[in-house]
Amino acid sequence: MSFKFLYIDDASDQVTKGLAKRLSSEDLSVQYEHVSIFDQLNPQNTINIVSQYQGLILDLRLDNEPYDGKRFPFTATEFAQHIRTLVTKGELKIDIPIIVFSTEANLKDIYFKDMTSNNLFDRFITKNPIPPLASKKLCSLANGYQTIAKTQEFESLLQTDIKVLDERFFSRFDTEETIPVHEYAQVILKDLIYAKGFLINEQYLAARLGVDISKSKDWNKVKELFEEARYTGVFSDGWDRWWMHKVDEIFEKIANTYLSYLSAKEKVEVFKKNGLENVIFPEPIQGNSSYRFWTVCKALDKPLDPMEGFKVYTRNEPKPWQEYEYISLEALLHPHSLKEKNIKPHPSESDSIKFAIENARKK
Repeated sequence: MSFKFLYIDDASDQVTKGLAKRLSSEDLSVQYEHVSIFDQLNPQNTINIVSQYQGLILDLRLDNEPYDGKRFPFTATEFAQHIRTLVTKGELKIDIPIIVFSTEANLKDIYFKDMTSNNLFDRFITKNPIPPLASKKLCSLANGYQTIAKTQEFESLLQTDIKVLDERFFSRFDTEETIPVHEYAQVILKDLIYAKGFLINEQYLAARLGVDISKSKDWNKVKELFEEARYTGVFSDGWDRWWMHKVDEIFEKIANTYLSYLSAKEKVEVFKKNGLENVIFPEPIQGNSSYRFWTVCKALDKPLDPMEGFKVYTRNEPKPWQEYEYISLEALLHPHSLKEKNIKPHPSESDSIKFAIENARKK
């Protein structure tokens, strides 16, 4: 299946035009158009153009560069709100993903600081560099929107028994009123797939199973043991995820004990007893000693025991079914990685961090 996205920018140089080609792939055609294609916020003009595409990519500052002696009077946020309103009112018959496409500096200075605008977009993509899997994820977003448009029944969308999930996750949709596709998409993406909780990514899966991916030749075979835990619902073609409760169930059958009871060393022994000899456990991050990995240092991308880590600040506090992310003391002692990834410790950790750093420097 192939998809067509419209990329809108207020710049018209060759670099900007080249970005559309770099986003395109065998399954994705990204067409660049200057923002002047839109007649301000004329609803019918917007409907006629947007209806031709399965996704929309917007430069964050559509009002930055003048054309014909004037500037487009709206930012990406205002324009996205216009489109979402047209969908909600039923004037725009198709609902499509909207993505912010901007420089890392603009994302940090504007997008990440504006909480209200974040709810209008499904994802952000940096221009330099463009992430390697950007095209795959754009296709997944378009495909997911089409899937949701066909069925808005959560068990079908998630391909699992929703009784095992916190009912607060889907209670908003337990109603007979018509809810736009983008609301379903936003909840599934931001409260389930992007977050850690019900679902975990491959890094977290490896950490919790006590496996060093880079050193373990049998990692793919380990994943095969947990194939039944793999998430197969909407957007799974763009994001590899595993149901944590199913990972627990499978491991208990293999080891006759609970996953959280064992250290990484002990878990590796379980896999070796099941014929997977080429599995190696990770070593703790410098300054740490625990092998009871359950999370990943957000700054260093290495397995971490949360008891030896510090919570990361997020714009929204995790919901009841979600988990905090963590950073290690090593990352705090050498904060260049924190600055590069725009990571900040949670304010509640300030005293603990101060004590830990002072103690580390005395050694």
